Amino acid sequence: MNVEFFQSIQEVEAAGYRACKRCQPEIECSPQTQLIQQVTSFIINAYKQKVTLQDMADHVGISPFYLERLFKQVKAETPRAYLEKIRIDKAAHLLKHTDYTSLEICYEAGFQSPSNFYKVFRRLKNCSPTEYRNL
Repeated sequence: MNVEFFQSIQEVEAAGYRACKRCQPEIECSPQTQLIQQVTSFIINAYKQKVTLQDMADHVGISPFYLERLFKQVKAETPRAYLEKIRIDKAAHLLKHTDYTSLEICYEAGFQSPSNFYKVFRRLKNCSPTEYRNL
């Protein structure tokens, strides 16, 4: 039996799946949207590593300036903000489902420093990692 389960649409896209054109023929992806889909897949697959805007731009063969402008136009957020959301979502999942320390989770989620992890976590979740775990 060939069945796969995913937790989010991002995981589905990262695995290379998409809605079939026959099921959703009205959805036409512009070249810009396809480019941003490639970047989001790259981010989802590389979130644990140190990823720069230049890395993302190199992945799709465009300038960092154009990538940031296009990404914001299509997704209404910057590539960095999207990467931070992915990392914080992973950290939140680990906080709820493991007994890893906050420091271990910080690095497991791809953050380079605990202070940045705590700052971004608080900004996106409106609480500290410890408070989130105890909710």
